[in-house]
Amino acid sequence: MVNGEVIDINEAVRAYIAQIEGLRAEIGKLDATIATLRQSLATLKGLKTLGEGKTVLVPVGSIAQVEMKVEKMDKVVVSVGQNISAELEYDEALKYIENEIQKLLAFRLVLEQAIAELYAKIEDLIAEAQKSGEEEVKEEENEEQNE
Repeated sequence: MVNGEVIDINEAVRAYIAQIEGLRAEIGKLDATIATLRQSLATLKGLKTLGEGKTVLVPVGSIAQVEMKVEKMDKVVVSVGQNISAELEYDEALKYIENEIQKLLAFRLVLEQAIAELYAKIEDLIAEAQKSGEEEVKEEENEEQNE
């Protein structure tokens, strides 16, 4: 194997690893968003279970809370786009959030599959390099025997 081939394989492996790291970072962001959406679902369900008239503390910023009473939980305002919100019926809001979670999980799976494909490409490169190295050793042995 020529030094140039080794360098090309090393560069290709590094490029694949960089792609994998980028995809893992995206998966981390997706996981954070999914966790936030699941927390929203749990909070909405918890508030609904409490029922009307119960007192709750609502965070205002990072260090303050305000006491409030739970009113009707039949309407929920949800974000449906960049700076766009819509008022939905309670059950419709839960379904919307659950659908968003499912979309993110599907996208996460696509990213995981892309990572698996990149790992397979790395393995192929390593196998190719090993095969070339073994062939080179055999050629050298044959040349030594012929001399």
